[in-house]
Amino acid sequence: MSTLTSAFVTGAGGFIGRHLVRQLLAEQVAVVALMLPGEPVPAEWGTRVRCVTGDVRTLAALGEQIGRVDALFHLAAVVSDWGAQQTHVDITVHGTEQAIELALGWDAHFVVTTSVCAFASALARGRLDEDSPLGVPSSPYEFCKQEQERVTREGVARGLKATIVRPANVYGVGSVWVNSFLPMLREDKPCLLGSGDWDAGLVHVNNLVSLLIAAARSDHTRGEVFIAADGFGIHWNTYLNCLARVAATPPPRSLPNWLARVLAPTLEWLGHLTGRKERPLVTRQSYRLTGGPNEFCTDKARRLLGYQPRVGFEQAMQELAEHFAARR
Repeated sequence: MSTLTSAFVTGAGGFIGRHLVRQLLAEQVAVVALMLPGEPVPAEWGTRVRCVTGDVRTLAALGEQIGRVDALFHLAAVVSDWGAQQTHVDITVHGTEQAIELALGWDAHFVVTTSVCAFASALARGRLDEDSPLGVPSSPYEFCKQEQERVTREGVARGLKATIVRPANVYGVGSVWVNSFLPMLREDKPCLLGSGDWDAGLVHVNNLVSLLIAAARSDHTRGEVFIAADGFGIHWNTYLNCLARVAATPPPRSLPNWLARVLAPTLEWLGHLTGRKERPLVTRQSYRLTGGPNEFCTDKARRLLGYQPRVGFEQAMQELAEHFAARR
């Protein structure tokens, strides 16, 4: 078992990062957090987290300020399937390279969070595990998630102790899979593709956090990949109808699946042609994630890391219901 008494977290102020820091503190791990200039520090951290302000693109220069740690959790990335590819590369890929240099210098366990989007065109076709071949990327996000894994493997060849975690569709209060759907539900716009009667490939944020920490405490440090998911059986129509119920919105409207499949590349082409800043209604990546079955297998994580999802779907929906009720 790897020692885990201290950790540095990039992207600590983000959705996953805040939950990870909270759990690390609960487990008596000393935490150093990378925060962006002007980014608010969560009040719950108090004085228990030492914050370092900086840019992930120049992270290696902050090594002395951060100080040596047992594990480096690398979460910082551009989280969007739109925007200039070079921006994604500069932040997501080059930021990963900078984090790897720090981990190598400290001999720290490098735990990098990529995404099931690394599967790219292999998505929406059924069951996938860590041995499934990766497909062809269509978005900067998919491309950079594959690149993150590539540069991590290159680091391992240089002596890096690393574990790669591919989260499924991470949900919970404040997640993109809640916040992006709420406006569409409230405005009665289509957000369900077809019948939505296929696996959504979800993972609750607290389940992901437990796997990240288990990975950091493990001896699987040769660039092994682990998928973080909740298991099978929750379909998109179930998820969106439950989300609508707890958020007190109209039920989800559906866009015909064949139409979404045709629209995705067309809207992307038009968006790039016109220099559109906002992502289109549907992209090839979003279609892959919601327009077909994504059954992400967690057998490897269960077998080698002892992974057991702690938060079930009903509990997650109750958490969301309480959140929305408190805001009314």
